[in-house]
Amino acid sequence: MNNKKIFAFVIFISLVVASILLLGKDMFSPYVSFEYAQAHPDKYVQVIGRLGNNVPANTEGKGYTFTMTGESDEQMAAWTAEAKPANFEHAEELVVIGKFSREKNIFVADKVLTKCPSKYKKENN
Repeated sequence: MNNKKIFAFVIFISLVVASILLLGKDMFSPYVSFEYAQAHPDKYVQVIGRLGNNVPANTEGKGYTFTMTGESDEQMAAWTAEAKPANFEHAEELVVIGKFSREKNIFVADKVLTKCPSKYKKENN
């Protein structure tokens, strides 16, 4: 290979790596607490929790709101424009991906992921 081809290949690989790091940074966001999400409304984050027991999800036009409960029983309201998953009410855990809105005092989720109770879990006898 001549030097021009090697140089072009190195530049191409550098651009691919830079694109992944810059554009894909939100894909690698770790789970954060409700408190962190509320304190950093400009950050795109993933928050894990469970569906609030006593507060049903409310459908509002194009989307729905619901309340999440965290590990320390703290609560946070969330809204998404997505369709509600069929297994939403039966999910053990929820993961919401998006940003907290200070103006509306609600977490605006681009995605809502559910973790369902597994029918394949071993029973402890």
